[in-house]
Amino acid sequence: MERNDGFQLSRRKALAALGGVGVASAGAGLGTSAYFSDEESFENNSLSAGELDLKVDWQQTYNGPIPNGDGEVGEHPVNAYPDTAVDGQSYGDGLQDLDGVRYSGAGELDPVFDAADVPACCDCAEDEYYVTYGGESYCVSAISGDESTDEFYDYDTGEWSSLNDDIQRRNTTVLFLYEDDEGDIHLFIINNELDNTRSSDNGFVASVTVEGAEGSQWLNAAWIDQDEPGTDIDAYQDANGSNVATADWAWQNRKTDGGVLGTLDEDFALRVTPALNNAATYDGNSVFQDQTDIERLVLLDGDTSTEVVLEDTVGTDGDLDPIVIHSSCGIDSGAELDTPAVFRSQNYPDQEHLVELDDVKPGDTGEITFSLHLCDNPGYVWFMAGNFSQDGGTLTEPERVAMNESDPGSVTESDDTGTLADYVDVTLWYDDDCDNTYDEEMETPIFEGTLAGLMDELGVAEGADEESDDFSGMLGLDADPNDGDDVECFPAQEGFCIGFEWEVSTEVGNVIQGDSVGFDLGFYTEQCRHNDGSGPDGNGTN
Repeated sequence: MERNDGFQLSRRKALAALGGVGVASAGAGLGTSAYFSDEESFENNSLSAGELDLKVDWQQTYNGPIPNGDGEVGEHPVNAYPDTAVDGQSYGDGLQDLDGVRYSGAGELDPVFDAADVPACCDCAEDEYYVTYGGESYCVSAISGDESTDEFYDYDTGEWSSLNDDIQRRNTTVLFLYEDDEGDIHLFIINNELDNTRSSDNGFVASVTVEGAEGSQWLNAAWIDQDEPGTDIDAYQDANGSNVATADWAWQNRKTDGGVLGTLDEDFALRVTPALNNAATYDGNSVFQDQTDIERLVLLDGDTSTEVVLEDTVGTDGDLDPIVIHSSCGIDSGAELDTPAVFRSQNYPDQEHLVELDDVKPGDTGEITFSLHLCDNPGYVWFMAGNFSQDGGTLTEPERVAMNESDPGSVTESDDTGTLADYVDVTLWYDDDCDNTYDEEMETPIFEGTLAGLMDELGVAEGADEESDDFSGMLGLDADPNDGDDVECFPAQEGFCIGFEWEVSTEVGNVIQGDSVGFDLGFYTEQCRHNDGSGPDGNGTN
């Protein structure tokens, strides 16, 4: 898909389909009324074509005049996608979020999740939650009940355990979302089974850390503490304004332990990191050894009988991947985007293109962090540019002097073809932490130079195909840029960020007065399988 709107999202689907049904049978008979027979059948066979879909979202900032800021100059958001509409408008505040959960690297607070974590590729139903664990993804539903969380957990002080055996599993840590009788959502975590005859004499230990995205309202959530001996549960807000809740559980043999976190906001994102067996702590200290009692990690889906087994063998070390839960997921791309409205924000309510700034001065800077998500299959990815053009605009007297100080009167309108791109410094880099800032010591540059130099690097000639929808230049990206010369494919279902920063040189004078530059940016992908990364023209770069 391509659009001639200053920004393009491209994708290529490689499809192959084949289907067939086979039936084999044999029979033999002797006599007139008796026979032998046999039939082997293979029914409902199918092969489905795979998909390759590249989804791109972004956060753009500008360090320059703030719209309606009474002349104030500073860094502020220009636009972002996704960006939830606010105040009944068709646009948002310019900071990247999905239904209120913040993913932007811009702004005053750092969210727990970044743009690479935007759940771009899923298609969960409206009443489902998107869960990822260990490279796999699931759409799950909350368990709906007509009881409060206390009643559903059914904690008994005499047993020091939950009496709801439907949510218990032997030697297992169980997690699920529960919608109570008031319609509020809670996160349940329960360990082991009451009267578990398989338990060792050592008892059990488990810990968990739950992080929530800034912008979600679950900072008001608290553990419903079952308040039994040997339990250390804490909920707090960490230093950067994001939300963290922790729990350390130690309990006796043949008992259960756990807790309930809530109420969660209607829109939320959580990172739940279990630490079981030897990885468990108590009050932040590692005090347990040779604990192997927790064997499985299970997520309940929609009811107490439907299990999603995340780990079937936990192991002694018990150090597990995070479980990430998003209340919303899925973004549009390409032709599905609502353009030009997608480029608008509170600061720029009339913008119709990705980059559209008309009063840029020397010293002004801007940045776009694109986050890319390959859905379904891994792929090679290229950065693209095209439709590069410059315009000299109105020729002013100061510009005449700058162009020919000794004889400014000899400079004519035809001489002023525009040179702004030669004075715009550009950095293109792998933004590993998606924070809209280039870290020269930690992050890898893709290109450093001028905007004109970038176009030259890509082989994009000024003025070529100016009215075309085609990109004429491509620059190959590498999933592992610091590992030798071979170009690595980008994995499916994992996001990554590319930063594009520009700055008008403070050393330039009047020579750029009134000049403008136009260009298209985009990305292109091809499936990894059956390709070598050389690109559509075979050289891997242009």
